[in-house]
Amino acid sequence: MRRVISVLLLVFTVFFAFSAPYNTTIKVLAWDDALTQALKEGIPDFEKQTGIKVVLELIPSGNLLQKIGVSVSTDKTDYDLVTVDEPYVPALAHLFTPFNNWSTGKVYKKPNLSIFAPNAFEAAQWMGTFVGMPVNANVYIWVTRKDLISDPKNKQEFKSKYGYDLAVPKTFKELRDMAEFFSTKGIYGFAPFTAQAEGTTAEAIFMFEGFGTRPLEVINNKVVVALDDKKAVEAINFYKELLKFSPPGALAMGHSERIAAFNQGKVFTMFQWPALVPQHEDPNSSLVAGKITYSAPPVGPAGASAIRGCWVLGMPNASKNKEAAAEFAYWWASLETGTKLVPKGFTPARSDILLNPTINKDRPWFKAIFDSMKGSIARPRFPKYPEASQIIRDNWLAAISGKVTPEDAVKKMKDDLNDLLKKSGY
Repeated sequence: MRRVISVLLLVFTVFFAFSAPYNTTIKVLAWDDALTQALKEGIPDFEKQTGIKVVLELIPSGNLLQKIGVSVSTDKTDYDLVTVDEPYVPALAHLFTPFNNWSTGKVYKKPNLSIFAPNAFEAAQWMGTFVGMPVNANVYIWVTRKDLISDPKNKQEFKSKYGYDLAVPKTFKELRDMAEFFSTKGIYGFAPFTAQAEGTTAEAIFMFEGFGTRPLEVINNKVVVALDDKKAVEAINFYKELLKFSPPGALAMGHSERIAAFNQGKVFTMFQWPALVPQHEDPNSSLVAGKITYSAPPVGPAGASAIRGCWVLGMPNASKNKEAAAEFAYWWASLETGTKLVPKGFTPARSDILLNPTINKDRPWFKAIFDSMKGSIARPRFPKYPEASQIIRDNWLAAISGKVTPEDAVKKMKDDLNDLLKKSGY
């Protein structure tokens, strides 16, 4: 009898070993937020379907670049997949296997690029090659108090003063007018991002692009300083105008300060990153939950300039488990995974989820993400982006705070960026 049981156990073991396409372990490094926590909950299903055990390490997003730097090299890696914030793709591109060379997948098929939100895959591009796969459509969206713009008294007074209908601001001019209007009613018209952090660089790029210029540009595979003095000064002066209608402490506002001010009902309109929107819609902590409308950001004189910041999955060249790693990436990007995990906090990169009418009933900002992605733009594509970001941020803050004139700030920004290019061999 014991022999029969032993034989049966062996048969079942062999059967299950061969019923799953893989029998291996992969290590994945990712940032820690609601999206990746939701992803973590779905991993047992992936492991059951594929036979691939996943060790998912989540760390604060600010530590990822340093962690990748000490864990991944051209010939050695501690991880089979790593997540990279879009601006840092150029610096790490040489470490990653191009997406075109990823396997086709046995359980989860390699997705067609057409399923992704507009411009999402551009986040994974460097020098004409896609070096990874985007896993979320992270982009500026605009949040506006719909209760304020639908109030009959506000509508009548605004049209009487400005000559057009009160609505979601669609242009920089409308943004300025509406910010001014609500500032006379005890509501701050706009909440800036001005902390000494990456968000301030993004805000500066948003304004520069809206006026038709950018600090750096890649021309014929060469990075050059491209900032137009006149347009850059116009962008700075416009932002200084918006600051007049912003809350106290407007020159030191980061995520927490902006979220608090908006949730307390003190702010009319501002940009927001999608991952932070649920905090505005939580009735336990927000006075404006259910009173917000979402859209693409207002456009400047030169057109749309929603700042993109998609996270990209990179597969290190040194990985010994590339096929299994690709399966995990394709599972992450699948319609089934996204649909299951959205209620748990997942922000997808797929157009068919972002535009799903049923999902949009609970997450109305998903349609705004899709619309913003259509006009999205990248921060400077440059391997030394962290240094460039600091230069842009420091000079932008000096200008909008009045420490220096806009003209002097623009000149110094250009000089500092040119010095950085020279030091970097450009």
